Amino acid sequence: MRSSAFRDRSCSLLTFALVVVGGAAALPARAQDLAGDERRFIQIFIEDAAIVENVWIEGQFRWQDLDDLLGRGADDRLAVGPILAFSPIDNLEVGGRFDLVDVDFGPSSESGISDTTVYAKWQFFRNPIEFSVGGELTLPTGDEDDLLGTGEVDVAVFGAVRKNLAEAYLTGHMGFRVNSDSDVGASVFPGGARSLDGKTSIFLGGAAMFPLRERWAVSGELTVETERYEQTDSAVELLAGGYWFASDNLTLRAGVGLGFADASPDLEVVFAIAGHF
Repeated sequence: MRSSAFRDRSCSLLTFALVVVGGAAALPARAQDLAGDERRFIQIFIEDAAIVENVWIEGQFRWQDLDDLLGRGADDRLAVGPILAFSPIDNLEVGGRFDLVDVDFGPSSESGISDTTVYAKWQFFRNPIEFSVGGELTLPTGDEDDLLGTGEVDVAVFGAVRKNLAEAYLTGHMGFRVNSDSDVGASVFPGGARSLDGKTSIFLGGAAMFPLRERWAVSGELTVETERYEQTDSAVELLAGGYWFASDNLTLRAGVGLGFADASPDLEVVFAIAGHF
């Protein structure tokens, strides 16, 4: 049974997101049509070469059907959290994300905050194609004993490219991540914690968004990452997304993802409300 405390935190976070983006939507529109860079992807958000014009505030809900981690039946993960991004100076975007998480391991569940990701990226070329480089830092705010985090700091760097066309918005990226050794699941796995031997993983991906009408679009995103630890598999996920640009400051988006490797969720469902202004 999911804890009432987690449900209360989730409701509070979603209420906050609705209030913030509702206020953003009420601001005067900058232009009749959204600029291409304001049409950001669901999964490939940080590693997109695009830079927010001012501020991006998003409330996101995720449900994931996980592999049978403990050998006791189906597992699933519910996550609710914000994505924050802003541009303090031209061509620079900084931000971060974290989640309130509830992981159901069949007969038991664990709830708490996830690890936190902070990032920065610099767009060094814009026309006719956008190029950016960036870095990510994963901070150990999640409880590794409850499998909500790794308990270690991980560092990643990446390069990204984007082209905005009338018919489609295209992006691609590639980078590597240095994953630290970790001991996880002490309170979850029978027999105590399991040791993970960190590797340097390579991650890459690409996405395309296709406007259907002025305020609607669909997208496809593919993300791949090699093994982060000696004891784990690679991650491969394909996500189909839909977007409603309700105003120049408010976007509602949703996606369904399918995993094709053991380190990916078998199935993922995402809903999000984003204010950008």
